[in-house]
Amino acid sequence: MSADNTASVDDTALGLRERKKRATRNALADAALRMAADRGIENVTVEAVTDAVGVSMRTFFNYFACLEDAITRPAQDNAERTRRAVLNAPDELTALNALREAIGQELAHIEEDHERWELQMAVLRTSPSLLPSFLAARGADERALIAAVAERLGQDPESDLHPRLLAHVALAAVRAAVELWVASGRTRTFQSIYHEAFASLAAGLND
Repeated sequence: MSADNTASVDDTALGLRERKKRATRNALADAALRMAADRGIENVTVEAVTDAVGVSMRTFFNYFACLEDAITRPAQDNAERTRRAVLNAPDELTALNALREAIGQELAHIEEDHERWELQMAVLRTSPSLLPSFLAARGADERALIAAVAERLGQDPESDLHPRLLAHVALAAVRAAVELWVASGRTRTFQSIYHEAFASLAAGLND
């Protein structure tokens, strides 16, 4: 399984200590994901994951708050990067298209890391309660997206319907695109399915 593509700094620019930390984090995340796909997340423990990697449980919790975090593999700056992308998108883009572009940036590496995505989809099929954290780990945090769209439109995220509706349908498009891409055996590129999903939404939902 490939290294974490959410990282923005190339390994060659990192010191030995940081490369080792990244390798440990990736090994823990990969082990947790494989076990969850094979056994079901309810049959996986942090202890089993650390035993497989050969590190202590304390080391695991240095990287992840819980087992679910290891499986979804969040990056700390995804949500903020997506928020900035929504707010900084060109004025001529609708809010829905701004969401499409912002979330799409966080999914740019999906084709290169298809093995992990397929395993994550297998886990999500048996544990759908993980979907919110799975999407949030890719910068598609529901509340953050609602707030960003509301700010872009000059509306209230608590009392106005439109920002909430836009965020919800954008997340639905992401989920549908990922599921279809995996189910079809990747016979089409993810980006083509992703853009088709948003185009279908845009045909009936504009600012």
